[in-house]
Amino acid sequence: MTPAKRRTPTTSAMVTRTVDAQPISEVDYLHLVLDNRTIERDDLARQIAERNAQLAEMLGSTSWRLTKGFRQLSTGLRSEVIPRLSEELGRSQRLIALAEKYMPSVGTRLNLSSTSRPAASTDRAPVIEGDEDEDEELDIEPYLRWVREFDDAIDEDAIRSYTAQLGYQPTISIVMPTYNSPIVYLREAIESVRAQLYPNWQLCIVDDGSLTAEVREVITEYVEADARIIAHFRPHTGNIAAATNDGIQMATGEYVGFLDHDDLLRPHALNWVVATLNQYPDSVVLYSDEDKLTDTGQRYSPYFKPDFDPILLLAQNYMTHFFVVRREELNQVGGQRTGLDGSQDWDLALRITETVREDQIRHIPVILYHWRMIAGSTAIRVQLKPEAMRAGTQAVEDALKRRSIAAHLEPVLDDAYHLVHFEPTGTPHVAIVIPTRNHGDLLEQCLKSLEITDYPDYEVVIINNESDEPATLELLATISTLPRHRVLDYPHPFNYAAMHNWAIAQIDADYICMLNNDTEAVNASWLTDMVGMCFHDKIAAVGAKLWYPDHTIQHAGVILGINGEAGHRYKMAKDHEIGHGGRIMLAQRLSAVTGAAMLVSKAAYDEVGGFDEEFTVSLNDIDLCLKLGEAGYHIGYCPAAQLIHHESKSRGMDTEPTKKGRYGTEVIRYWKKWALKVLNDPYHNPNASIEDIGCGAAWPPRVQLPWSERLLGIELPCPRPARYFPSNPIVVEPGGEIECNLVLPDQLDPRIDQVTFWAMEIEPYAIEDHAFVIDETTVKAVPSWLHFDPVTIRLEDPRHTPSTLRLRHEGNTPILLEAVTIDGALTLRVKVEQKSSSNS
Repeated sequence: MTPAKRRTPTTSAMVTRTVDAQPISEVDYLHLVLDNRTIERDDLARQIAERNAQLAEMLGSTSWRLTKGFRQLSTGLRSEVIPRLSEELGRSQRLIALAEKYMPSVGTRLNLSSTSRPAASTDRAPVIEGDEDEDEELDIEPYLRWVREFDDAIDEDAIRSYTAQLGYQPTISIVMPTYNSPIVYLREAIESVRAQLYPNWQLCIVDDGSLTAEVREVITEYVEADARIIAHFRPHTGNIAAATNDGIQMATGEYVGFLDHDDLLRPHALNWVVATLNQYPDSVVLYSDEDKLTDTGQRYSPYFKPDFDPILLLAQNYMTHFFVVRREELNQVGGQRTGLDGSQDWDLALRITETVREDQIRHIPVILYHWRMIAGSTAIRVQLKPEAMRAGTQAVEDALKRRSIAAHLEPVLDDAYHLVHFEPTGTPHVAIVIPTRNHGDLLEQCLKSLEITDYPDYEVVIINNESDEPATLELLATISTLPRHRVLDYPHPFNYAAMHNWAIAQIDADYICMLNNDTEAVNASWLTDMVGMCFHDKIAAVGAKLWYPDHTIQHAGVILGINGEAGHRYKMAKDHEIGHGGRIMLAQRLSAVTGAAMLVSKAAYDEVGGFDEEFTVSLNDIDLCLKLGEAGYHIGYCPAAQLIHHESKSRGMDTEPTKKGRYGTEVIRYWKKWALKVLNDPYHNPNASIEDIGCGAAWPPRVQLPWSERLLGIELPCPRPARYFPSNPIVVEPGGEIECNLVLPDQLDPRIDQVTFWAMEIEPYAIEDHAFVIDETTVKAVPSWLHFDPVTIRLEDPRHTPSTLRLRHEGNTPILLEAVTIDGALTLRVKVEQKSSSNS
């Protein structure tokens, strides 16, 4: 097979004409930036000198010396007295009112009322009384900042207005079992239902024989106050599943949701459910994201969940809060099973999802449920309820039996979750394919490590890509004489995709294990676990957990869209880190995994045409995974398979200057081919960052609010092109004009509603108004003189592409527009945005 020739990609925003506009070289641009930064540095140094002089003058003053004692007293009050008052008097509403009235600063410092105001800024959560082992201090302030910025306020009028016009407005029954409920939490739980912005609900409360009369009294009070609340009082205590099933039988709504007696629903929880049902009318199961509440009502520990993943559901009960099921199917499976108390909800999720199609299971990527952390709750630690742990294991084992899946469970994370080890049926033949060029020491190390492999039926195929080091050639000659080993010579320039297609076409095997020559197997069962995973859930490719030699994470799966490309989750995480929701440790589906250690079904590989050979070096593995997904297969991450990866030691990194241009060209092709999928990775929550491989919170979230307009943004020619290509910004004079071609990815609607470009003032400290015009739509902007700022024009008459974009500058002084040179063509960096209704 002859390797394919690379084609130069069509640039998506190529400048075709300029008037009174001239590009400047990257060197001139860097000089401009350096000069401006120098001016800024000198100005800051002058300001610091002035402040130091003022500080010295103040410290030497008589008044400063005389007030020393008062400052010490104030410090003591802030650090010792007020925190103690807060701890002792935290529930005194009268104290709060008095403090805020007469001593506002003290009242704010106490910040005691978690129910009347947003959660306070704090980096500590209280230790739960009675839980002597739970002595960790929780750093919740970063999450609280995110909540205040993006998730605290909701537009109630917009939500009500949107929901009122929906065609389908079902009644949703909420089932809430109670037993000896703390009264304050019980009231808050009921009030969270009554506060729903969606009016068509029913609350079914079943008390499971509470020993305190006050619980019955409170429930009765609410039944009498609101006709939508009904109750049943069981004469004897049974269990939570029996009480829940009584509630299901009481329910009359088309859908049934579940709420614990001490937890809270967000006010717009049911609006989100109904909006989703109108968008996907055949939905049977819906679940949302969640977070936890401290005993004082502070939010912390969000779980930004993936879309439905049956493999992850075997490992952890991630669907439960907020969980809604169509009542018809809920009754068909018999509600909750008794005898699994503590994990009856997990068991229900496992059973109900087995009976419906995956497109009938919908994830709502919004925090709609607050799970309260109180003494003895699994919200703190599942180990506090060992019976729940045992029941969870039983529920998963029963699911494996029902599905005829051969697997065994390994408890992980203090027995809270399961690492599922899938077992192969038989021993299909595996070919381990290792490409190499020289670096015989790495190849020998890799082959030596494979000797621990306990999988019985495999061979090793080495692709020799023009090695010329004598030691390596001698090693290859030796390898070719070994049983189950062979060497294929690939005498062409390096093209990872082409050489693998060429080699795999010559291999007769059931599975291909692509392995870099700079990897080392760590555990004997690595290949067995990967093959076993391929036997289930229509998984066609499996990736391993890879470590750097210093035992930090190199690969725990791939996130689409990191910096507009794809990136390894949790890269550089320490070996004790578990990842968001513990997902470093757990088997699961993902959109893609690295080809450095990937097992793929040869039949599926052949079906999708193998690697795309235009991805010469990078992103070919991601492209292969996405092609497999398009064909209806799934991709698995197998943390039970562990290898060490000396990343890119033989080839070098793509960040090296000589390789950035080639990598950028591949990024452009990847972005144009897969833009919509890159922007919507189903296994990476839109509340989680695509700037942060550690999966922190996104600033801002990428969640589509049904009641507000959303624009889908596509950068051309690729996100942040200056990372890969020489910067050649364009100086546009007053009255100057630029024309450029726009070509959007094929899978996107060509309608353009909004255009963004990046501009920078040339003169230091300039605050000039600049006007920019596209299609007679004008916007004014004052760009920074230190960096490129985005300038957005919302078009009055939205248009279609491909077409020519004409941008005119009407300022009084020249302006700089961000552009780069790709394969000799000058390309403007632009972002086109379109309403996403047809692509959501």
